[in-house]
Amino acid sequence: MTQPSEVDPQAPSQPPRQEQPQTQPESQPVGYEFTIAQNESIRVLSRRMKFVGIFYVIASVLMGLAGLVALFIAPLIGVLYLILLTPQLLIGIWTINAASSFKLVVDTRGHDIPHLMNALTSLRKLYTLMFWLLIVALVFMVVAIAAGIFMWAMGMFPVPTETSTYTALVL
Repeated sequence: MTQPSEVDPQAPSQPPRQEQPQTQPESQPVGYEFTIAQNESIRVLSRRMKFVGIFYVIASVLMGLAGLVALFIAPLIGVLYLILLTPQLLIGIWTINAASSFKLVVDTRGHDIPHLMNALTSLRKLYTLMFWLLIVALVFMVVAIAAGIFMWAMGMFPVPTETSTYTALVL
């Protein structure tokens, strides 16, 4: 997406370059600017993302408090709460960071692409975390299903007796 910074006037395939009046100093080149409608879409996205991020942070703080209380009542449950708050807190923080970068896209001029890239970096972190959490959850689900099938095949589940209602319904 980069453009050549200088046009070679000696090149035969290019017409001579005409000087245009500059609107900004050379030290601050003009970057890409979104249109007003695009900025409004980005502004709405930013506000909603910030709300969701704040909700996740508050929920993780509440989960942390519940985990601390649970540590005294049922330590294993308390530790589980404290482990589960970590991804939730990261999701909230990275969502707020992305929302802030999207807001900067709207609020600043000449720096839309760097702010957009910062927002995309936060979203990449967020979705990488969610991807791995999903993989871990799927692995646990497959292990649980395999364990259930193994236990059933080994006869570890109680089998209904001949006189039970279940057996009478099947026959």
